[in-house]
Amino acid sequence: MTIQRQLVRLVVACVVPAALAAALLIVYSYQRERTMIKERTLETARALTQALDRELVRGQAALEVLARSSALAGGDIAGFYREAQEVLDLLPGDIIVLSDSSGQQLINTQLPFGDPLPHRARQEELRSVFETGRPAISDLFIGALGRPLISLDVPVRRANQVIFGLALGFYPDRLGSILTEQKLPPGWVAAIFDSSGSIAARTHEANRYVGQKGSPALVQRMAQVAEGAVEAPTLEGVLVTGIFSRSKVWNWSVAIGIPSAELAGYLWTRIAWIIGGALVLMLSGIALAQVIGSRISRSILGLIPPATALGHGERLVVPPLPLAEADEVGQALQRASEVLRDREEVLAIVSHDLRNPLGTMLLDASAIKLEAAKLPGGEPIRALADRLLNTSGRMSGMVDDLLAVAVFTSHGRSMLKIAPIAVSSYLDKAVAAVRPLFEREGIALEIETIGPLPELNADPDRILRVLVNLLDNALKFTKRSGRLVLRAQAHPDGIQFCVANSGPAITADALGSLMKPFWQSGLGDRRGAGLGLSICRAIVEAHGGRIWAQPEPGMRVCICFVLPMGREAR
Repeated sequence: MTIQRQLVRLVVACVVPAALAAALLIVYSYQRERTMIKERTLETARALTQALDRELVRGQAALEVLARSSALAGGDIAGFYREAQEVLDLLPGDIIVLSDSSGQQLINTQLPFGDPLPHRARQEELRSVFETGRPAISDLFIGALGRPLISLDVPVRRANQVIFGLALGFYPDRLGSILTEQKLPPGWVAAIFDSSGSIAARTHEANRYVGQKGSPALVQRMAQVAEGAVEAPTLEGVLVTGIFSRSKVWNWSVAIGIPSAELAGYLWTRIAWIIGGALVLMLSGIALAQVIGSRISRSILGLIPPATALGHGERLVVPPLPLAEADEVGQALQRASEVLRDREEVLAIVSHDLRNPLGTMLLDASAIKLEAAKLPGGEPIRALADRLLNTSGRMSGMVDDLLAVAVFTSHGRSMLKIAPIAVSSYLDKAVAAVRPLFEREGIALEIETIGPLPELNADPDRILRVLVNLLDNALKFTKRSGRLVLRAQAHPDGIQFCVANSGPAITADALGSLMKPFWQSGLGDRRGAGLGLSICRAIVEAHGGRIWAQPEPGMRVCICFVLPMGREAR
């Protein structure tokens, strides 16, 4: 997981919950807004119902005044016809009709006086007026002249007796003007329903739907409660939320249909804005995270060359880095490099200076051994000299090891003595140095050369020490009657050498730790100090090569190193 990806995750983790919270807030706000729209629409439906009531009440009042006409009281029907024609334009209706108790029309303002008149097309309200003496309003019906009509009837009395029925007829267009004056949103549908649920007026396609029953769900709900809301399709098939209010005076209702898609669209529009804004913020945050992450990555990656140089013992120069923390680490690496360089200087000097007294000790021990051989009874002295030679030889090997490390950490001041090496003969030389030990342990030592092996430019003594160290290390961990293989072959990077020994395969974790200083396999006898392979690595890398451990079928482990041919060593 890179820094840029972590920062992107951080941006997403911050933006997504905020976007979700905003979306939830919008949904909550939408629900409240939806409720408020319903409440405001119900208030509008109430206002339209009251406007309808006012029109009908005004028509009733005008009819009751007209019913007291002196012409009508005196039986002057012709005079009353003229009065009705004169006041009709002032009334909220379209037709004035005077009828007797049988339903016979006596006057009809839409026809000339004296023309034959038909009976009333609808007489239920007329009979109610004669029976109860109270005004009555009809549901929508088809009038005698073939047009949809609503009639409002009032009684005409003489001596406390109803003698005529006076009616004011309304065409649906006149009632529809009550709806259009409200100026509802274009997609909304409003309608006036009579007491039976038939449409008496409508804002959309009135000519087509006036006289038909409303949506069954809406009509049923309006019959149950005085006002409320129901979701149902319109006669056109559009799903709406119908909000209605019923008149307490005339039992008529006004309903307003709000398209459900419009309500949902209002919600999704706002949510889409939130989602879009969140996406813009997220993408902007991701882009910013990429820029910031790139700067952080460059700062951290800028520490790799100094760290690599520190591992190779080279002089360390850390350029200024844009990230303060990375710059502090770089400066710490530079200070550590200076401390290590001082220690390596001491190591190289001490290792070099120890060679002279050790050389003197070896020469003195050899001289004592020769002199003891000449003296009678000098065997104890000769044995002591042998022990001194062995001890000095081991110490000399340790000093060589220290010098090998100094070679690797000498900051480019190479202590290698490069010369051409014939690889095949060099393998024989390395095997000859250790063969007595192998013969004593009863372990077979094999040499394999694969393909032609060109000359190699390297330090003969150092490379011989690497081969001897690898063979000696493998010998320590090979049981009697086992076998070792020393192999050499051409490699794309130079010449590859491998030493493999028989035995149980070591674990993958151990493979990665073999080259670490002082690391040992965990055996109780601690066979050595654990520096041999790390010293081999120092020498190989000082030549510009590389060394590693790998598994090999049937063998305990195979340790390989590659030395370059055509390049000078570091």
